[in-house]
Amino acid sequence: MHCLDCYSGGRQTPAIGVCQQCGSAVCGEHSQLGEQFLTCTKPVSRTHFVDPPVRRLLCLRCTQAHEAYASCCPASANTIRT
Repeated sequence: MHCLDCYSGGRQTPAIGVCQQCGSAVCGEHSQLGEQFLTCTKPVSRTHFVDPPVRRLLCLRCTQAHEAYASCCPASANTIRT
């Protein structure tokens, strides 16, 4: 499998993984490895973050979308760190 972004630019670069958001194949240059905290709801609707966080591989476009969402709605976007 080859990186979608490299292929769109005319190159064939082997992919190192798949974006967990959109499913496109990504190479090391076009990916971002981050963390995502799993959560559970405790009594009185209190969100509890489970430690340690899981790894999350995203393409650069999805990383930018998550960052834009976090700047727009910071209270809802605190479970993903890149």
